[in-house]
Amino acid sequence: MSDLISYLLYPLYFVSNPHSQYYWPTYLAGALSALLICAMVKRRIPSANRALNTILPAKLLSHSSSKLDLKLMALGFYYLLAQGLAVSGLTWISVGSVGSTLTALFGESPAPIAPSYLVTGLSMVLVFLAVELGYWFSHLLMHKIPALWEFHKVHHSAEVLTPLTEWRQHPLELAIFPVLVGLAVVLVQGPIVWYFGESSQIISPISANLLSMAFWYTILHLRHSELPFYATGTLGKIIQAPAHHQVHHSTNPKHFDKNLGYCLSVWDWAFGTLYVPQKGEKFSYGLGHKDSALETVIGSMLAPFGRAAGLLIQKYQGAKLRNE
Repeated sequence: MSDLISYLLYPLYFVSNPHSQYYWPTYLAGALSALLICAMVKRRIPSANRALNTILPAKLLSHSSSKLDLKLMALGFYYLLAQGLAVSGLTWISVGSVGSTLTALFGESPAPIAPSYLVTGLSMVLVFLAVELGYWFSHLLMHKIPALWEFHKVHHSAEVLTPLTEWRQHPLELAIFPVLVGLAVVLVQGPIVWYFGESSQIISPISANLLSMAFWYTILHLRHSELPFYATGTLGKIIQAPAHHQVHHSTNPKHFDKNLGYCLSVWDWAFGTLYVPQKGEKFSYGLGHKDSALETVIGSMLAPFGRAAGLLIQKYQGAKLRNE
């Protein structure tokens, strides 16, 4: 019975863990950031009613799309447990394993040093960029590989954007992202720890990356919102403002496969997938067509498997015919 209760209460882990992007104060900080930005843009403090409507827009929250987001959020808390078990089982993707490989190839660490703010700071920046690259690449795969797109379509089927939309994801997608992001991170952090020594790290840039946490406590939860917050010019090539991600969810074909980054736009800029929205641009969201299968929890979970399998079978049959 105690195990059952522990499992049922497991979702509280995500909202109570300070190293989680879903830690409850991050939502509060996001709301305060939204009010601050609104006050700066409008050059006045919003009234209580306007502030409440900014943080909790009733029109969006009552939309059927948001109601499905809420249901998938409840389900998501539990399949994240399975994801955690799966990812932790991939022991080969670890900083220690990279260090062991480098030691076997090149010998012991050539320059072990005492705890260093400089090394930790450098590690933090490089790990942050690695997280961004891993996220960008994972996201690109979800868009460009037709079978994976069938799973990612669950997320893009949202017709309105609220912070709940972050949870509108298929379990397979939630498994792919951390594996590829984790691989990118250890390929950067592993050589740093091997070269300078584990003791050189004052704090772990992986478990407490202050750059990522700064994003969590400002605009992370505003990415999935319809607030008209833009970053243009040079800044728009560096960070992902909420409008950047609104572009990503847009039904306009010129916005397809754009703005694949998480916190930053630098990899989108580097690889040609950046679209910097201009102030005043308006967007509509969703797939651009009705997909009844993705309007229910069961359909959102099962339909992608059937569709992806159909695409793979079709591709196999096409290849077989070409070889005959």
